Amino acid sequence: MILVIDNQSKFIDNIKEKLKEKEVKYKVCRHSEPPDFESLNDVKGIILSGGPGDPYGPLNVTADLLVLMKYDVPTIGLCLGHEIIAVANEGKISNLQEEQNRMENIVIDVADDQIFKGLKKDVKLRKKHYRHITKVPKDFEVLAHSDTCPVEIIKHKTKNIYGFQAHPEVSGEEGNIIINNFLKMCEVT
Repeated sequence: MILVIDNQSKFIDNIKEKLKEKEVKYKVCRHSEPPDFESLNDVKGIILSGGPGDPYGPLNVTADLLVLMKYDVPTIGLCLGHEIIAVANEGKISNLQEEQNRMENIVIDVADDQIFKGLKKDVKLRKKHYRHITKVPKDFEVLAHSDTCPVEIIKHKTKNIYGFQAHPEVSGEEGNIIINNFLKMCEVT
């Protein structure tokens, strides 16, 4: 099962649709409520959605932080989820000068990572955010950058924990490849 933490994402239906298309069992939990861990005993991967919240506000990200502490499974943070992973691991985020709301070219710097299998070095992904990582979290490496975000995609150095400032769930074929690669890591497809 894939555990999805919904941080009030405008794209939550896109995430659910992608999981349904792949016939992947999933459960969606609200960001502001502690998950019922007794009913979540077969979690094979976690998706932390984007949303309007503040990663520095614990009441906004309760479920995200709890599942990051509880499970040692492949995890992907999208936009706000990416920022939550950074803050939870001693990284720092700051506001951009202007909100990003467009497709943007992302340059993959570590092309041999399994999350990028089947992609070229440059991909176009949908951006909708106004913050970015300004200090890479402890034990993470930068996998990709863009003109607006030097820290566009991160990965934990020893675990399959990824953060994407962009939204692969609404980025067409290249985004679908990323989501599919993540689901393969989770061994649910």
